[in-house]
Amino acid sequence: MIDKETKRLASIFDAMGRGVYVIGDDYVIKFMNKASINAFGEGVGKKCYQVIANCDNVCSWCRAKEVFKGETLRWENYFPHINKTFEIFELPLQTDEGTISHFCIYQDITEIKEREKMLRASIEDYKKLFEHVRVGVHMSSKEGKFIDANQALMEMLGYTSKEEFFKVDITRDLYLEPEDRRKYMDLIERDGHVIDYEVDLKRKDGKVISVLRTAHARYDQEGNVIGFEGICVDQTQRKEMERKLKKAHDFQTNLIQTSIDAIIANDRKGNIIIFNQSAENIFGYTQEEISKVHVTQFYKDGEAKKIKQMIYGPDHGGPGRLVNFKVEIVDKDGQIVPILLSATLLYEEDQEVATVGYFKDMREVKRLKQEIHTLFEFEHNLIQSSIDAIIASDRDGCIIVFNQQAEKLLGYSAYEMIMKMSFNELFPPAMLEELRNELASDEYGGENRLLLFETYMINKTGDKIPVQLSATVMFDQGEEIGMVGFFRDLREIRRMEQQFTNQARLLHEHKMISLGRLSASIVHELNNPLSGILNYIRLMLKIIKRGDLETKNIEKFQRYLTLVESETSRCSKIVSNLLAFSRKSELELKAMSINELLEKCILLAQHKLMLQNIQIKTDLDPGIPKVLGDFNQTQQCVINLIFNAIDAMPDGGTLTLAGSFDPETQMVEIKIEDTGCGIADQDLHQIFDPFYSTKTEGKGLGLGLSMVYGIIDRHNGSVTVDSELDKGTVFTIRLPSLKR
Repeated sequence: MIDKETKRLASIFDAMGRGVYVIGDDYVIKFMNKASINAFGEGVGKKCYQVIANCDNVCSWCRAKEVFKGETLRWENYFPHINKTFEIFELPLQTDEGTISHFCIYQDITEIKEREKMLRASIEDYKKLFEHVRVGVHMSSKEGKFIDANQALMEMLGYTSKEEFFKVDITRDLYLEPEDRRKYMDLIERDGHVIDYEVDLKRKDGKVISVLRTAHARYDQEGNVIGFEGICVDQTQRKEMERKLKKAHDFQTNLIQTSIDAIIANDRKGNIIIFNQSAENIFGYTQEEISKVHVTQFYKDGEAKKIKQMIYGPDHGGPGRLVNFKVEIVDKDGQIVPILLSATLLYEEDQEVATVGYFKDMREVKRLKQEIHTLFEFEHNLIQSSIDAIIASDRDGCIIVFNQQAEKLLGYSAYEMIMKMSFNELFPPAMLEELRNELASDEYGGENRLLLFETYMINKTGDKIPVQLSATVMFDQGEEIGMVGFFRDLREIRRMEQQFTNQARLLHEHKMISLGRLSASIVHELNNPLSGILNYIRLMLKIIKRGDLETKNIEKFQRYLTLVESETSRCSKIVSNLLAFSRKSELELKAMSINELLEKCILLAQHKLMLQNIQIKTDLDPGIPKVLGDFNQTQQCVINLIFNAIDAMPDGGTLTLAGSFDPETQMVEIKIEDTGCGIADQDLHQIFDPFYSTKTEGKGLGLGLSMVYGIIDRHNGSVTVDSELDKGTVFTIRLPSLKR
């Protein structure tokens, strides 16, 4: 039983808000005051561990045995099932019957513990803040010594040891200007604090840093300033950040201003807030003018509303975006400008604040597209209008280009060939193998190239076509992608070669005819000096036989031999010129003298001219430059024209040979002029045609002037004729000089 004294004490503890319960040595609760009942519920007669700890066995932390042995205990315990902490005072209690009970007094200290925990956390947080904040935190005395400082301040000022740092004289060792320390102290003592006081300090290594100081004064009980507490912010970091921010801002501004595309931003009301240099160039407005322009003025009627709907919609880049939309804008002068527009909405704190647009001027792109289209058309027309067949194939040999000339050459249409037939099908097997070998070698222009390679192709009807092929293998980034070939039809060239061979034969035959005509006169020309030589030799032999070799006879012999030498030399020249004229030779272009050519022609023809009673005159300019030509063929032309002149003067006349140089045209001129019968006007335009002749039958084949025209033309020269009936004819040959 619980005596009255115990109950009275329990009532007192009730009033104090303390809980009281009494248990016996069998752990059964004998008494609980109201505070205990309110905390744990009615538990008298129940085991204490069931009521107090809500468990089925004796609590692991139970100290009842110690109390029953007479000890008094005071301790704290946390009860998780009710989430509370109690301060417990336990002592033995002797009842009136003389038995010992366990008297327990407890107080709920949960809130106290929470406050202690928070206080410890605050202290720990303050310590962490003090040590880890990236600004300098300090406490200093009025006399200028540090009492405490965090690591950031020490690092800021270049110190590693607090022991060393606390010995620093603030005025002398830290302040660049000691006067700044005095001003700082005056301000803080007057106002009790300073905020963002900027001052220059010296680091331990002597480097000067600019800091912002914010601090307040510390007072004693009498209100006297005893020191200062505050923070130092390194201005170097801030200024560096400001510099970086400015650099970033300048970079962003430069990026916007130097963009090749116009960048325009407008607020939600349509007012322009960004308008870069490219925008000025495209739209024509200046920065001063654009402030009065609404964004809708850039578009045709209704276009701005349409674009806004597209930006908000999901179909053109996503909600809030518009990607590569073709639109026409209106510039300041009302001109239409094609634009490729991309735009996006700008947000700030989830609120739409502006729209920015990127305007790509498509005028140049359209121009380039047109140029590319024109170039493509030009290249297509170039391929199609080529005089050579052009055939290209891919890497597998499939034909991909087949121009009109190829159609004419082979008889296939482009429709039949492109992507349907192989390049290999156009050649005989043997030729194809040779073509591949030559293409792989470097003999015809280098590896993977063929220049002017002659071969045969097979046309649609199976005939062999002689062609001259130039081809190259095409590569893209080092990888073979195909081949293109240029095929020149050699059939006409072969026909012309045959014709040229025939003409050369006729030319030589005509030369032989001319040589025959020369021979008769040259025989007489040679006979006269040979007769003289023979007479002088006979005379000398006669004198020798008489044995009379006096001095006067020796002098006669010398005179006779000189004449023999002269006449022999004359004969030699005549024979040499005749041999050179008769020689059959290929066209050989060399620098030649026109005056020398004319003199040799005169030597060959002068006896015939004398026999025909034709007087010869010459007018040769000694300053005539040389020309590039074939001496033998050019000589044949002049001889032919001299013979024509002789034929035109059967009763004699005058033949004039002239050589001159026209510095204005850089042409050398040869004129062969006669005083013969002339040529009728109706014949003049035909005289250079092959087999056309104005002479009587049997006097010529009509090939002479045609030959002359062909030879001079091959020398890049010209031959013209002026004639008047019964007065004479002038043939003029013009050849380019080497000065040209």
